[in-house]
Amino acid sequence: MQSPYHHGNLREALLTRAIETLNDRGVEHLSLRALARDLDVSHAAPLRHFPTKADLLNAIAVEGVQSLIAATDAAQSAPPGSGRLRAMALAYVDWAIAHAALHGVLRNPDVMRHASDDLRQLLIAFAERQKQEIEAAQNQGWRKDTDPDVLFLHLVSLTAGTAIVMTEDIYRDPVPTADIRHKVAASIDLFLK
Repeated sequence: MQSPYHHGNLREALLTRAIETLNDRGVEHLSLRALARDLDVSHAAPLRHFPTKADLLNAIAVEGVQSLIAATDAAQSAPPGSGRLRAMALAYVDWAIAHAALHGVLRNPDVMRHASDDLRQLLIAFAERQKQEIEAAQNQGWRKDTDPDVLFLHLVSLTAGTAIVMTEDIYRDPVPTADIRHKVAASIDLFLK
């Protein structure tokens, strides 16, 4: 558990402790009152930064999408085409595994239902980047005659679905763990051929 908050950036301390809570106990155990208690501040102090739990979850989601975008930016070093799509897809799944709680917040229907304009714009920008990479791959000859919207739908379903399987116990338990990274890459490669 994080040590009590002692002056500094309360907003960042709240976000950090909230993500720890999500990792340890899940969204159902997250509350502004408990965060205030954990950080040894008044119960009203968090409300200056996050008036509601939905506001807190939205801020966590924004950080999550920014983190995801940064993780997939590494794919830019791969050559344009299906190789870059592969690198982006693997980076997405690797990010989800490393940040399972953030991934869960991004998939939470209540968070998305109350998404701020900032969060919506980040998600739109990420989707547009994926579409641009699909277009670049098609310009290189990959699945040139396939509707790019169909390819986008498949790419999003593949990466998000694989991330869910890799981060949720109910799905992950039946998946053999031996050489799992290789199996994830092979699954993505089926789409990219």
